[in-house]
Amino acid sequence: MRTLQILALLMTAVWLLACGKQQTSRTSGISGSSVQQQTSQQFSDPKLERGKAVYDETGCATCHTVAGIGGRTGPSLDGIGKKYDAEKLREILLNPKTLNPNTVMPPFEGSDEDLDALVAYLLSLK
Repeated sequence: MRTLQILALLMTAVWLLACGKQQTSRTSGISGSSVQQQTSQQFSDPKLERGKAVYDETGCATCHTVAGIGGRTGPSLDGIGKKYDAEKLREILLNPKTLNPNTVMPPFEGSDEDLDALVAYLLSLK
């Protein structure tokens, strides 16, 4: 029993370390123009652009996918802007266990401005 607890703690630690690192691009097998479009996505709203940067900087793509790019540990975020409003997204980001008590997603720890930008970006994923 003790061995299982230690193993679970080690696995959680490894996962948390991975979540803190920026996702490397998973673009092998994608045509050059598609890669360029995905990596240089521009937004007309600076808040959305900042939100995408926060998404990238905080390592969200380690566990979540957007347009098929990212990890598979957490749910895809495609369509998340249709599923939740800004208030609910903010609540989930600040305390992920409100949505799923068993989640391993860490709470968002950035500035209020970055949180607002991240919420705006997620709302744009419709």
